[in-house]
Amino acid sequence: MRTWILLVALCLAVPLAHAQQSNSGNCKAGSLNLGAPTTADSTAPSKQASVTNPKPAATVPPSTDAEKYVQNVITKDGLHVVHFWAPWCVNSRNELDNGWADLVASNPNVTFTFVTVWNDGERGASTLDEYDLPDRVTEVTQPDLGPSNNEANRRQSFLSHPVTWIPSTWIFHNNGELAFAMNYGEMKMSTLQSLIDATRTDW
Repeated sequence: MRTWILLVALCLAVPLAHAQQSNSGNCKAGSLNLGAPTTADSTAPSKQASVTNPKPAATVPPSTDAEKYVQNVITKDGLHVVHFWAPWCVNSRNELDNGWADLVASNPNVTFTFVTVWNDGERGASTLDEYDLPDRVTEVTQPDLGPSNNEANRRQSFLSHPVTWIPSTWIFHNNGELAFAMNYGEMKMSTLQSLIDATRTDW
């Protein structure tokens, strides 16, 4: 009798232990329902956030001649580099010293537009001439709202995207889609080249 009771208890215990092990350590990702609603609305369909405008820079109304020019460039076929800089900025000059001319020369099928910002509306073309940039580099000037030594007067956006640091470099493709935005200051040319190559790659 004791043996029979022990066998029954053992038969009940083994499936229970197996079930606990299966639930804790042998789950498959396909069987998980992560983030499922636990309220009465559990049958309501989930909503995915929609991207209403994947190319804002290409469609926002330009507010300056510089924005209008750049928008016209980036909405054309090809790959386009837009670089924000200022002649007085040490980091901007360091980048120019460290190979912008070579980077442009190595990418003949890419457009390069240098946007001079936070410079009291004065152009930077004469400074760029000191660094032997190829002639196909275009310089445009973004005007300030007042004297740029007052940071409140500096325009902090360009074609709907933030410009909060210089130098900054953006790469566009697909007729106005932003692929990369390096808003962190001075960059190595090898890094920029890698990003250009990545943008050129067909996904």
